[in-house]
Amino acid sequence: MKKQGETAPSGDAVPQKKRVGRPQDEERGEAILTVTLDIMGERGYAGLTVAEIVARARVSKSTIYRRWPTKEELAIAAFDRLPELEVMDRGDLLEELLDLIGQYQRVLQSTPLGSVLPGLVSEAAHNPALAQALRATIDRRRQPTKAALRRAVGRGELPPYTDVDQADEIIMAPLLQRSFYAMEQDMLDDFRQMLTIILAGLRSPAARPPLAEAKARGRGAA
Repeated sequence: MKKQGETAPSGDAVPQKKRVGRPQDEERGEAILTVTLDIMGERGYAGLTVAEIVARARVSKSTIYRRWPTKEELAIAAFDRLPELEVMDRGDLLEELLDLIGQYQRVLQSTPLGSVLPGLVSEAAHNPALAQALRATIDRRRQPTKAALRRAVGRGELPPYTDVDQADEIIMAPLLQRSFYAMEQDMLDDFRQMLTIILAGLRSPAARPPLAEAKARGRGAA
């Protein structure tokens, strides 16, 4: 008989079974998001229904609503499964942006992004809740590009008065537009010429903001 304070010999211990793989809830969550992304790729946001997700993922409605109370939250969570772009510091802004565009093209070709994003953008035009959520996730995904622009300003590739947010809009707009059509085309040659023009415009004295121009004239008069 074991005395108080003594531990049982190792041979008496009951072995504990280790769980293999990921928790079941995590696996269900991934299945739900995968199916959601597939459906949006096939029929857009408008064609996304909880009933079809339940049927394809073999989960209950309560399992879905417990994690994502609204359709908008579920759609954005599924969209966020798509790969995010990374902008490497190459010491040359044009090459960094072309690298980003190459990544973007590969994502277009290997994922449903080309059909999912237009559907979300279209729905967001009259769905404030989705618009807010989509804007937040797109803004987060564009931070690497803005960081590249700030590095370019620091290196002297772009003027110190460059409006990084505005420059990002100008650069990303044609890239996002390409999501809506001509996805099978090689974009690098097109965008090399396009970005060369955009960067020349950003470097032009005409791109100096009016307030910065007025301050420069004031310093010259002094």
